[in-house]
This record gives sequence, C-alpha cells and structure tokens, in this order.
Amino acid sequence: MSTGPAAGTTFFRLTPVLTARHVRDADEFGVDTQLTLEKSSNQDVAEDRVDPRLRAFWKHADPLNTTEVALVYDVSAVRDLGLTQQVPVGSDGSRTLLGLAASWSRDLDPRTTMLAEFAQDFENFTDAQTADFSRTSAALRFTRALSERQSWYAVLNGQAYRSEASTGAVPDPTAGLRSTVVGALFGVDHAFSPEFRVDASAGPARYIEPVNRNGWQANFKAEYTAERWFAGLELLRAPVVNAQFGGLVMSDTMRVRVRYDLGPQQRLELEAGHVRETASRSKRSLATVAWVRQWNESWQVSLKASTQRQEGPEGTALSNRIGVVFLYTAPDL
Repeated sequence: MSTGPAAGTTFFRLTPVLTARHVRDADEFGVDTQLTLEKSSNQDVAEDRVDPRLRAFWKHADPLNTTEVALVYDVSAVRDLGLTQQVPVGSDGSRTLLGLAASWSRDLDPRTTMLAEFAQDFENFTDAQTADFSRTSAALRFTRALSERQSWYAVLNGQAYRSEASTGAVPDPTAGLRSTVVGALFGVDHAFSPEFRVDASAGPARYIEPVNRNGWQANFKAEYTAERWFAGLELLRAPVVNAQFGGLVMSDTMRVRVRYDLGPQQRLELEAGHVRETASRSKRSLATVAWVRQWNESWQVSLKASTQRQEGPEGTALSNRIGVVFLYTAPDL
C-alpha cells in the first residue's frame, strides 16, 4: 500500500482455483486449492508475489446430525487483508494462516436445532510491526422455528486472543498480549415474502481481560432476491482481532452486495464494505466489481477490479487490484 492520498499502487493478479469433491454414502470430502500470482505496478512499494491457499474438509450428514471439520493453510500479503484487519502502512510483509474449524448441528425436534462451532487460528507475520498471534473462538446456537417464515434463536459466543510478542515489544504489555471476550445474542429471522428476508440480533459482550468491561454486539442482515438480481445489506458490531493495536477490539462493519444476472451463464457482482474501530482510531473500506462467466459445468472465469483504503494514526494507505480468476470444479471423484 502507498502511504499518501495519491492513486496508490495497482496490483495485477492471475488466480487459478481448483475445487474437488468426493461423496461416499453420508460422507463428503473436499479440497479447494488456489494460487495467486500478483504483479505490482511499483516495486519500491511492493514486490511481486506468488501465494498459495489450501482448504480441505470432511462432512458427515445423517437424518439428525451434521458434522464438518476443515483445515486451512493460507499465505497472503499483509496489505491484502481487506476489511478483516488493520495493517501497518507501507509494509510489504507476508501473513500465513493455519486454521482448524469444526461444527456440529443436531435437530433436537422437528422445530428446534442446536449448532456448535469451534475455530482455532494461528497467524504469523514476516513484518516486524505485526506480532504473531493465535485466536480461539467458539459459539453455541439454539434455533426454534415458529413457522415456515419465522424463527427465533439464541447464541452464546466467545473469543480468546494470545499475542506472541515479547513483553518488551509493546509499551503496555498488559493491554495487548491477552484478550478475552464472551457474549450472547438473541435474534429473529423473518421472511416477509419469498423475496425479502431480515435477520436481526443483539446482545451483551463482556471483556474479561486485559480489563473487565461491558459492551454490546449486534448483527442485522437484509436480503432481497428477484428473478434476475439479488441485493444484501449487513450491519455488524462484533469483537475482532487488531494485531496492530493489540487484542480484541469492537468493530462496526457495513457491507453491501449486489448481483445481477446478465444471462443464463454470466452475471455482474458488486460489493462494498466499510469498517470502523474506535479503540484503534482506524477506518477501512473496500469496493469490488466482478464479471463472472460460467463456461460449462466445470469451468468459470471472473474478471475483478477492487480498490482498498485504510485510514489511521499512521496515515492513509491506498491500493487497487485488477485480476482474472479461473475456477475449475472437478466432477465427483
């Protein structure tokens, strides 16, 4: 990313993607592989990159239970984290993610469902400004369907952040090496019509460390599906990791998604998002437009263009991306 309000650095990308699935009775196995080849328009700001991504999963489903376990290995540029994290301005380092995710759902009765989720992530960075960390998250959700159009749900969730930074690397070690937050959400999912659906929830959030304090979290989603187009709005307030600031901070996020079908095999996708973190005094925004063409059952090509902006105490950073994505979906192996 560049460090001033100029046009910013432009990155040109070529991304081949391969997905494969195998179904055997009640079990499904899958592998998603991706390789991102990136060319920078300014080698003084950012060098060219080749970044791999691998996700493998196993899923088992029977009449009452569904279990899924996934492993992720993902390498990317620190500056390419989009809306997920604040990044150091002017850094050209790498970020490596090792992740394990598991979920289990069970139908307790014809109208009640229980869902348990767990995730363990380890993120390592090559730049000296960002400390390596681990994040553990878990959630337990109960959903009760009142009718075909409406359901109520309750969620208990929590996150724990652990930084690998030495105590001498930060001015106040107690503020950034450990952070834990637990909370609850109570919500309703209601379909006003076959085309329009709203999901809204809110609840308390309690920070246990480094200091005890109370907060709140919320989520609002609205989706409209027409014959040829789709539009979605998401407003989210939730604790997220900010490795630059140190620990879990409350983040306010807005996302807008629009999809328009140009024909039976091609569509136009637009997405825009904005994140504000009061504690770290940072703002991030991302806008993407993509043309997607489905050649056949196995091959898909996408042309994407995006712009990203970050504002914070370090200054303003801008970057632009132009990319081509080739996706091959292998038939059932």
